[in-house]
Amino acid sequence: MTTPRWIPRVAEPEYMDGPDEVAAYDEADFTEVNREFARRIIAIAGRHGRAVDLGTGPACIPLELGALAHDWRIVAVDASHRMLRRARQHLCAAGLAKRVDLVHCDVARFHKRQPGRFDLAISNSLLHHVRDPIGFWRNTARLLRPGGTLVVQDLLRPGSVADVKRLVKRHVADASLLLRELFQRSLLAAYTPPEVEEQLRLAGVRGPRVTPASDRHLLVAGRPEI
Repeated sequence: MTTPRWIPRVAEPEYMDGPDEVAAYDEADFTEVNREFARRIIAIAGRHGRAVDLGTGPACIPLELGALAHDWRIVAVDASHRMLRRARQHLCAAGLAKRVDLVHCDVARFHKRQPGRFDLAISNSLLHHVRDPIGFWRNTARLLRPGGTLVVQDLLRPGSVADVKRLVKRHVADASLLLRELFQRSLLAAYTPPEVEEQLRLAGVRGPRVTPASDRHLLVAGRPEI
């Protein structure tokens, strides 16, 4: 049996705050992916409780989760003021502003504010941005109450440059040049399942499983123990 191989990882900035990048990301149509992630969250964690969304961006996941499950109270965290302004606009338009609290904070420090307060910790396409993934897993687990659930989705680094180009063509061919560039950069910055499993091991976080979620995503889900 041959060992899977992946192209080398190329890191990218920890968060997006440039006006053009924020606009490109916000205007992209990731509805299908976001809705499927929200459905997975509900299937794994249920339909009610107190949740934190780390790196919420324009609040895509709180919007989908709030529409599908009305009894989640969500704290949505992001380090970008511009992203949070977009998030606030979307939540108000959807009538969800009272159920989602927006917090401006670096996710690396948020665990110090509300440790052990949440039933659910989620993030979508954040992991490949953080500078310290081992600290991210450890600190995210610390946000949860005993028995709380972790559900993280992120991109999956492809095995070749040809695969990167194929995924860009398949999923964002009709998007702006900037969004195509951002998507390609994110694919190159993403981690592989073995790398994420090693991060969890080094963080001392036991319980969550790493599984493929699509042709370009991986899912980390379970009840963490540290």
